[in-house]
Amino acid sequence: MKGNKHRSLSGKISGGQLFGFLLVAAALSLCGTCNTVDDVVFAPDPPGAWYRGDLHVHSTGASNDTGGDSWPSAIAERAQEAGLSFVLLADHSNSTGSDASTTVEDPALFNQGPEFPYWDSAALFSMPGDFLLVQGNEISPVKPSISLINPTGHIGCLPPDLATFDTSTVFTDRPMGAVTGGDALAQARDAGCWSILYHPYAAASWIRYDWRDFGYDAMEVWNGTGGWDEHDERSLAAWRCDLISGRNVVPVGGSDNHRVNIAPPGGGTDPALGYPYTAVFAESLTWPSIVEGLQAGKVAIGEGESFLQLDAYDGEGSLAEGNQIAFLRVRGSVDAGAENPVLELLRITDCADNRTVNQLGPDLTKEVLLPVEPEPGESFDLVQPIAPQPGVYHAIMRSDNGHYGALSRAIVIP
Repeated sequence: MKGNKHRSLSGKISGGQLFGFLLVAAALSLCGTCNTVDDVVFAPDPPGAWYRGDLHVHSTGASNDTGGDSWPSAIAERAQEAGLSFVLLADHSNSTGSDASTTVEDPALFNQGPEFPYWDSAALFSMPGDFLLVQGNEISPVKPSISLINPTGHIGCLPPDLATFDTSTVFTDRPMGAVTGGDALAQARDAGCWSILYHPYAAASWIRYDWRDFGYDAMEVWNGTGGWDEHDERSLAAWRCDLISGRNVVPVGGSDNHRVNIAPPGGGTDPALGYPYTAVFAESLTWPSIVEGLQAGKVAIGEGESFLQLDAYDGEGSLAEGNQIAFLRVRGSVDAGAENPVLELLRITDCADNRTVNQLGPDLTKEVLLPVEPEPGESFDLVQPIAPQPGVYHAIMRSDNGHYGALSRAIVIP
């Protein structure tokens, strides 16, 4: 690890099962009455494990433009080969139930449904405790004029309860220009979906969100198409701005994979399955446990072996919240494929939210608490003493090649 004093930790760390280094931060005076790092024994992680999944995957026969080989059976097989524990099929509402083999808009096929054509197939390919395949949806309105001034937005529908969810729901996404992104989000809520705002900023301007409704449950802050890019940076800023504004929004990542046989990490507009992944800390690999972890925001996002886990402790080393926080701890690892990775622990204190007037993304006021340059292939355990000042605390690791970065959850001190 470049430019930082550190010493080794013995043994393994519970939860993430990562070993590595403890950074003894120089700014201990920030911590007030808390103990020094050397005095603290951190509490073990609660029972559970990290399960990696992909919350944005398209399948042949339900979404158009899938290359013809992304059947649910193939997705389940490749996902398990890639080490994923769960996959959400998020097929486009404009093509489920119509002609998914064509990209031509046929008005005779608008809003036909059914929106969950592989619901039963997904259950057949699921093995509780080993792998979960769940059918969701991507409500996909667009406007007829493809331009920067005509965003709409795509809303992911994640069924929170597989036993009670109404799969007969039909989403209305057409005619073109008749359905806004806000309309789509309202439909997701009415259907009982746990709603995900997919790619709120994107290279394709017509699928960007129109910010007519802020009532989503989660935001896709990293969309796999093209690797980490400026549009993901804007989405990340939008999520942080939501937190500063008091909204409880969970960050997720999704590959947006349309062709399951793309080799990792993918290229151009063809991301590989699980690039990026969303990891969820859950008690067990069951859908209720995964949903509970998602709703609680116990998430991490990354590519390959890159991973970031952020936790907060009081001066005695117990897990803490709010003004009881004395230490922030960042555990993780860097994939060997990362180029010149840089890890930052940030405190965001303010947001100039301009989302309703342009597509540039919010402007944030932030400070860097912990800049680190880890080596590719390295694992680490970093501790930063803090004074519990209000703000959003968040860790991010970027890589020069746009792949193999990672994002942590956020810790909010009101």
